[in-house]
Amino acid sequence: MNTLVIPLQGLTIIVCLGVLLHLQFGRTGIVNFGVVGFSGLGMYTTGILVVNYAVPFGLALLIATALTGLVAFLLGLLILKLDNEAVMVATLAFSTVVFYLVTTEEWLTQGVVGLGTVPRPFEVGDTATSQLVFLLVLVALAAALLLYAARLQHAPYGRLLFSIQDNETLSRSLGKPTFRHKLVLFTVTCAAMGAIGALDASVNQFLVPRLLTADLTFVVWIALVLGGRKRVMGPVLGTLLTVGLFDIVIEQYVDVPREFAQQLPNVQLMLFGLTLMLVILLRPQGLLGERRRKPTEAPQVENRKKVQA
Repeated sequence: MNTLVIPLQGLTIIVCLGVLLHLQFGRTGIVNFGVVGFSGLGMYTTGILVVNYAVPFGLALLIATALTGLVAFLLGLLILKLDNEAVMVATLAFSTVVFYLVTTEEWLTQGVVGLGTVPRPFEVGDTATSQLVFLLVLVALAAALLLYAARLQHAPYGRLLFSIQDNETLSRSLGKPTFRHKLVLFTVTCAAMGAIGALDASVNQFLVPRLLTADLTFVVWIALVLGGRKRVMGPVLGTLLTVGLFDIVIEQYVDVPREFAQQLPNVQLMLFGLTLMLVILLRPQGLLGERRRKPTEAPQVENRKKVQA
């Protein structure tokens, strides 16, 4: 059971990031390819404060969240008026900057040597009990994010976000301050990614730059698109079918020969990419979304409506 708790913690972290990306991209149309940059900024800020300066974990988490939100606000001021391609490139470049700063500023981050050990936010009984309680806290956090996303779907503010995604020009012409709403949502959700990264620092405990590679961003995006970017439960289903299948089912319960074990991460990313292409071709709205309509279906629907009329 104890060997399963830590992978489940990692899976819950991915679900939380997926829900936040759902709010950004699935609801508002913000193409954020810097997920690992914002979560990594929160992760390393927390690690630096706790390990290097003995700051209490709770205070470090608040500082990391505020710093990530401030950086997201300044970045959003520069990029959110641009088109989707520019936003994608800018956020991806931001995550690359964070990665290289962590790698090169060894006096602060210890570089490739690694920074640690980051303690758990709290200690309850023995180590196994503390890990289990921490997992329950992460699950509760994921449930709260899912509940908020579900309630937002039918709220006036949620409909406003959908209108920004569908036709921002029209929404702006109706007097809606679309840029302000996008900036606020981007700032808050990126700050939340920083908070999730701060908690992830406690999951990993020993921080190294490879945790900030683009792999995390791609995994979160694949999980979201696979499950359905406009569906609240899309990130959950996508994470279970990707991270859950490989990091828990295969690694924990399948006896993989040693000569193939080293190639498993490469096979994992290859299968993720193949699955993503098939989903985009066959079910562009994701597994929980509507399937692609056949060319012959639309005329049949129109004819049926004419007959009923």
